[in-house]
Amino acid sequence: MVDEREILPNTAIKSATLEGEAEAAYVERLYRILRGARLNLYYPDSRKLQTHVRCMSPQVHRGLYDGIAINLDSGLPTYREWTRVQTDVSIADEQLHKLGARRELERKARRSDEPIHQKLLKKHQYYSDIRGKELSPLGNMDVALRRVEHEKNTAYFHVVLDKLDASGLFVRYSIDLAQTSGAWNKQVVRLDEETAEHTEEFQSLIYKFTSLDSEFTFAKLAGLGGLSVERVAKGTVGPIYLAREQAPAALSHLFDGDDAFVAMFALDMVANDIAEDRDNDPLDVAMTEKMSPEAKQTFHTARERLGVRTFRDRKFVVPRRMVPAVREFCEAQGTKNIVYGV
Repeated sequence: MVDEREILPNTAIKSATLEGEAEAAYVERLYRILRGARLNLYYPDSRKLQTHVRCMSPQVHRGLYDGIAINLDSGLPTYREWTRVQTDVSIADEQLHKLGARRELERKARRSDEPIHQKLLKKHQYYSDIRGKELSPLGNMDVALRRVEHEKNTAYFHVVLDKLDASGLFVRYSIDLAQTSGAWNKQVVRLDEETAEHTEEFQSLIYKFTSLDSEFTFAKLAGLGGLSVERVAKGTVGPIYLAREQAPAALSHLFDGDDAFVAMFALDMVANDIAEDRDNDPLDVAMTEKMSPEAKQTFHTARERLGVRTFRDRKFVVPRRMVPAVREFCEAQGTKNIVYGV
């Protein structure tokens, strides 16, 4: 059994491997955190994330895998763990067909002490449990047509990008924009009657922004000819700090025991229907402060032209006993945040 505070050698990321009881406890805690966060549509699909995490449980895989690797910077499972489950779900039907009837596997497992028969039965049980499960996409973009104004040669779209970021965090970008036909020779969306499909160039463009915030994305999109941007929102799942040593200095004093944790879910948005700028994030710094002078000028020009404002927020999930302390911390920073206890 490997304690979750022990860091195993890993050249790519700072990670830890949990086994046995620690593995089961981590998966159950992560599931409860995701369920308790009550995420809205600006975040990655919470139910799919919960299902994905459940499939990592040793109660589900029955010891077929040796532990679970955790990205200590994000507090979430490593990319390898998410993709493992995706692969297993995709091949579940094929594997069940190869394994044959469960009743026959059970009969052989009862009659023989050979480990292979026990393993084959566990495989059948595992693939039966996960087959057909809807999991969280690790990289997917959808474009929906909202309306078309033919007299203006303009189409309005809603774009949603879900992605497991290189930082180990899950993010969702929600973008409302309008495209004027013919104004940009490389259109971001192809419109065919009532269907819409994003171009590869647009997908590549948005993917580059996933480690940045909504203001930076807005500034970049606003600089493209033929586009009018109404809203850019970014919802982030994580990081989840599992120990005092992993948490930033501003939060480390909140940890009051070995089972303490702080899970965070940030939301930042730039839109033309926000009444006034509001920063309700006790931790983050606006990305505009890190922009180049040219990008900052593009952003502010577009803000004035379109009348957009910025909103930032962050919700927390912590053990119930820590709720008062986290609320006091937020109040001391001048913010009022949602803090859920689990």
